Amino acid sequence: MKPILFVTATAKEMKAALGGVCKLPPLEQGRPVEFMFGDRPGLLLVTGIGVINTAFALGRALAGSEVSMVLLAGVAGTFNAKDFPLCSACVVKREIWPEYGLKKDGLVDPKGLGFSLAEIDGKQVWNEVDLCFGKSLVDSGLDRFENLPEAVSLTVSGVTATAEGAAAYIEEYGADLENMEGFAAAYVCALVGVGLCQVRTVSNLVGSRDSKDWDLRGALAELGRVCRAIMK
Repeated sequence: MKPILFVTATAKEMKAALGGVCKLPPLEQGRPVEFMFGDRPGLLLVTGIGVINTAFALGRALAGSEVSMVLLAGVAGTFNAKDFPLCSACVVKREIWPEYGLKKDGLVDPKGLGFSLAEIDGKQVWNEVDLCFGKSLVDSGLDRFENLPEAVSLTVSGVTATAEGAAAYIEEYGADLENMEGFAAAYVCALVGVGLCQVRTVSNLVGSRDSKDWDLRGALAELGRVCRAIMK
């Protein structure tokens, strides 16, 4: 049986996701370590924060190991607090990279440069990649996430810190979440032909630095509750 590769950006998220139900091996950024999900073999990988760390660490891990599925877990900000409130959990169905392309008048045209990121299975990839969610998880061993709410997420290198910035992203992309690793992971997995399931819990309202709009502790606790299911 091929292993599952379980990925988080930080050791804190890994410990929140799995450390509450089992003892984790020593974790070092960028170095996958063997782990058992019940009776199923797996690997744990802490990539580091951001698209560069994620692409490098995940690409190297996939080059050195044959896996059945990648599961990326972590916290994210919400643009849509009605459907994705603080401390709620979801599975991401699509990742968008709003920073790729030709930037003009505050907007980015992904096709403005005339060069796509890649061509995968005859389809050009510009700034969007679809992930595994819903029924596509049934045969992967991750069907416990099938019924989570489905979200569209933006991947950014700089966290949005103003309401105006959040409003601009909502108007342009209609996304539900903001994170810093999802597109890089989705793109790497698409290039090598491995499925990616991404589970996120909401830690904050995008654009706000007010403490009332943040609950990182609660989001990490929910991450542990949701991810505990894959240990059974």
